[in-house]
Amino acid sequence: MPADASASEAAVGRGQRWRGVVLVALFALAFLLGCFPMADFDVWWHLRTGQFILEHSAVPRVDIYTYTNAGRPWIDIYWLFQVVVALLYRAGGVSALVLLKAVAGVAIVALALAARRPGAATGPAVLAWLPALIGFSGRLCERPELFSLLFLAGFLAVLGRASERPGWLWVLPVLQLLWVNSHGFFVLGPLIIAAYAVELLYQRARYGTAGPLHLARRFALAGGTAIVACLINPYGLAAVGLTIEQFHKLGGQGVFRANIGELRSIGDFIALAGVRSPYLLAFFFMLALGFASFAWPLARGRFSPFRALLFAGSAYLGWQATRNSALFALVAAVVTVGNCDDVMGLAKPAAPAARRGRRAPQPRARRGIEPVLLAAIILVGLAVVSGRLYAWAGEGRRVGLGERPQWYAHESCAFLARPGMPERIVAFNLGQAAVCIAQPGEARKLFIDPRLEVNSTETFERYLAGLRGLWRGAGWEAPLGIDPARPDEIPALLVERGILSRVIAVLAHDPNWRCVHADAVAAVFVTKSFAEAHQLAPLDGPGP
Repeated sequence: MPADASASEAAVGRGQRWRGVVLVALFALAFLLGCFPMADFDVWWHLRTGQFILEHSAVPRVDIYTYTNAGRPWIDIYWLFQVVVALLYRAGGVSALVLLKAVAGVAIVALALAARRPGAATGPAVLAWLPALIGFSGRLCERPELFSLLFLAGFLAVLGRASERPGWLWVLPVLQLLWVNSHGFFVLGPLIIAAYAVELLYQRARYGTAGPLHLARRFALAGGTAIVACLINPYGLAAVGLTIEQFHKLGGQGVFRANIGELRSIGDFIALAGVRSPYLLAFFFMLALGFASFAWPLARGRFSPFRALLFAGSAYLGWQATRNSALFALVAAVVTVGNCDDVMGLAKPAAPAARRGRRAPQPRARRGIEPVLLAAIILVGLAVVSGRLYAWAGEGRRVGLGERPQWYAHESCAFLARPGMPERIVAFNLGQAAVCIAQPGEARKLFIDPRLEVNSTETFERYLAGLRGLWRGAGWEAPLGIDPARPDEIPALLVERGILSRVIAVLAHDPNWRCVHADAVAAVFVTKSFAEAHQLAPLDGPGP
């Protein structure tokens, strides 16, 4: 072998090793961004429901956690995620759940990159995924949407390689079956299938080749089966109806969006705090980069309707509610990388064989930028490990396992679960109601909890009216249904410290109520008559 050819192959080998190192670093960053102590509240009612399903070998059909919605139909489309969470919690506690989201973050990035052809350059991947991971990490929590992101990444990986590996299309029905039993975003599956059908029609109309037609036949069978799989869940068609209902209930300018942060739009957050958050900046960078990436393939005649529909739809959802920011980050990264790959010629067919008597062209060693990419990933990783990224975002995160200290009202919820305590609870804030649900002991019913698919608008408005009345110090009992004539139905009140310290002060000075328990997170109040009847000593000055 000539010396120059040997040197060229050696250089190519070094470049491949560098690319491998960069990808490993990117995966490590995804893991770090997911490996922070648990601070999500919804995980607790998901955990308790998973335990309920394992105990009863059945999914819930009616509400079992609140007294305001007792007997109301409950379509628990998250049941598969909940069972997984319950099993992991049984095996390794909270730290196992933290590792779940960290590993899932790595898997999501790996699946998204699997949509590319082998040998793709690392530059577009790092350019798109560094901001995407930052935006993505804002929603990387122990929630069912974690599974949605996994299945979405799986869909994009399968469809991204469908022309080369059409057999992979039969993975779509399996993913859809898992998706419909894990999270309401399962409706994205049929929408993505429809968008890819538009892509095939476009390619057929423009090029008229037999290849897309052959692919279309297999896609039609696998895609149709995936759509039918949406009905294979314990609730049948009702699961689809719930998702549509939720879109109208939570997507409009109603009471939920006005009072629940994750339902607010990007515009709402800008109006409140400006554009300072790294998550908002990442969103706008991804938006600009995604739009710019379409200019290059358009100029080369490589426009993809599939990517355009994905990008437009995810950008709309991401703007409308910050809870969809991770979804947009994933799609934007995949679309941007795909467009860049097209421009760089990675989607072109292999070069023809060398003519007789002529040497096949040797791979050329390219002067790589992998060291620069690696340095950029390391810098972001150091910002995560040092806490600077989270300090910039105004969060109390840090890299680690377990749960965020002094965050969940476990002690107060355990106190309320003791025998003889009131059978009803009103929890302020709403998230602590989920902590009460997960508390072992005697079953207690909540006025309202975080399950927006169960609790009605009327119940939420009553809850807010009660909280506003407590803030003012008057007129709060009636909205919460507290009637002195029915003492057995009067709930205990759990009030979180911090932002609701004013409420604690109001109740502490109310002669009809007593603080009977207080810890670092919350305070518990019952009526004076209940406290005296059950010999619960009052606490003087529960403090802010």
